[in-house]
Amino acid sequence: MSLVVLSFSLCANDYELGHGYKVNDSLHIGGYFSTDYTFTNNNNQFELDDVAILAYGNLTPQFSYFFELEAAPFYTKNFSENLSQTNTKFHYERVYLDYSHSEILNVRVGKQITPIGYWNLEPINVLRDTSSNPLYSFKMFPKLLTGIDLYGYLDDKNTLNYHLFVQKNNDLDEDYINIKNDSFIGLTLNYEWDEYLDFGTSLGQYKTKETDDTVNFIQLNARFNVYPWLIQTEFAYNDIDNTLTNDTSYQLSGYVQGKYDITQKHALISRYEYYKDSKFDTTNQIAIFGYSYRPQYSISIKAEYQIHSESTHDKAILSFSVLF
Repeated sequence: MSLVVLSFSLCANDYELGHGYKVNDSLHIGGYFSTDYTFTNNNNQFELDDVAILAYGNLTPQFSYFFELEAAPFYTKNFSENLSQTNTKFHYERVYLDYSHSEILNVRVGKQITPIGYWNLEPINVLRDTSSNPLYSFKMFPKLLTGIDLYGYLDDKNTLNYHLFVQKNNDLDEDYINIKNDSFIGLTLNYEWDEYLDFGTSLGQYKTKETDDTVNFIQLNARFNVYPWLIQTEFAYNDIDNTLTNDTSYQLSGYVQGKYDITQKHALISRYEYYKDSKFDTTNQIAIFGYSYRPQYSISIKAEYQIHSESTHDKAILSFSVLF
């Protein structure tokens, strides 16, 4: 936290909100936080959800790095039960080194975002259109990987992008990942049809540590962006084999989200989510209606109401987040 506080005391010429403090080309320091207030039928709760410290920079013209520590949820207050909890332990969310060779081939080594779809590539709350995350985004594949990612463009026009990633070891920080695994391999392709439309697919396999499942997955995504509209969708299918019990099952999940910009600062958002797990014979559907106010790029105020297929899970969320 001291690094975040320090950034406010540094001279204005070297600091820009949302881009951190530039010490030199080799070191930028920044951070972010997000808060949310959740209302349900039987509970009201406040969370200082994410508190993060960032450091990044260029070491040479070809080598760069990124470092992120995060604590979440940092502080929680349950007003219905008058209970509070503080979690000040920071975890390694991203720690990686980038090597830029050419438009065709680049290499990223370390703990990094799994390069699948759209939602997973925006890990910072302030940059998202809603405070809540689709079930798809944390149920279907590990959000992070500790390994190597080869990426670049496969054509001269830079319209066909690929990622080939591999992990054959434990995660750098297993207390801070949605699906613990020690084997994760995948291929992602994304094609930019024109300035308004892009679509892609991912496929691969991972092996879970806690349940000893082998999961083969395929994912599809598409996005249409013509101001004032932005419509995007992502779906994934998991084929699951358990090596201990010889049981097989599947998961299917996805979402369709639309955003309409009333102005450059005000937007309306709606989203439909679907999740099915054959092993537990569960199906969840969620409809979300939201509003976003972004006075500038690095500050976001959002409100949303969720309607669940199980009405007892209906909730409203207000949030405020800042990227330093």
